[in-house]
Amino acid sequence: MTQASRELTHSPRTTWLPYVMLAGASLFWAGNAITGRALRGDISPVGINFGRWLVALVILLPLTYRALVAQWPLVRANGRLFLALGLTGVTIFQTCLYLALQTTTAINSTLFFSLTPVVIVALSWVLWRERLTRPQILGILLSLIGALFLIMQGKLAHLLAFQFNQGDLWMVLAVILWAIYSVLLKKLPPTLAQPVILTATVLAGMLFLLPAFIITTLAGATLHLTPLNGLGILYVGIFPSVLAFLFWNRGVSVIGPNKAGMYLHLMPVFGAILSFLFLDEGLAVYHLIGAALVFGGIVLMSRGAAASQDISATNFTN
Repeated sequence: MTQASRELTHSPRTTWLPYVMLAGASLFWAGNAITGRALRGDISPVGINFGRWLVALVILLPLTYRALVAQWPLVRANGRLFLALGLTGVTIFQTCLYLALQTTTAINSTLFFSLTPVVIVALSWVLWRERLTRPQILGILLSLIGALFLIMQGKLAHLLAFQFNQGDLWMVLAVILWAIYSVLLKKLPPTLAQPVILTATVLAGMLFLLPAFIITTLAGATLHLTPLNGLGILYVGIFPSVLAFLFWNRGVSVIGPNKAGMYLHLMPVFGAILSFLFLDEGLAVYHLIGAALVFGGIVLMSRGAAASQDISATNFTN
């Protein structure tokens, strides 16, 4: 590691910025499920997914074209990895999420997605033999309890009344795919710029998504475009796609998938805040308790990671 890299690793910027980015990604994704449910009657799951990534490409390509061309030999050398990232993170994961939102409830989808950090940790151990310290394990459990407490509105009866439905199967698959995507990010060369990584991943995903969109549309899949639906596609294309994925990829590249996964538990916290700000819903005691548990778990996980650093922060320089 060069002197400049060592200085950057310990600079104040790299101390807090990746965590803010991960929190921002969770904030944008908190609105994705709401938009997906709003669009489900007018546009098919494949159609929503294709639309969001088409918008993302229109935004990304003019900004990253030169860098993509300059780093194309390195992208091509990691072609199989990008195909795997595109298939898991862009094509199948997002489609499964929108398929789940066709039939499952908002509570069920959030409940299953809150298990993602646990799956990421398990995959990290299976693939890379990454072990957790006791504070990290305690942090994951504490944060998970906080997320479940929020989702269940502080009532055990809501958890006991849980009913499994067809949409939940898609959520289970989505959780596994997102965990695979997050863990595979660690295999990317640290010299690749993050915008190039995202653009190449989206291009790879569209190789699978475009034929799926054409086939399902010709087969009669719902595609009812209105100005309001267009705004919904525009939102998921800009915020949960371009910005959230840039933030997530960079955060994972700095602190590793295990710690980054914890920030997905902020989604129900942000959901409560958004409901309070825009839907005139009040904040209850269970909101405060759940949020405190989530933040406490994140703090424990971050401190415990000092004994098992996930990856070097030099990737953050890109």
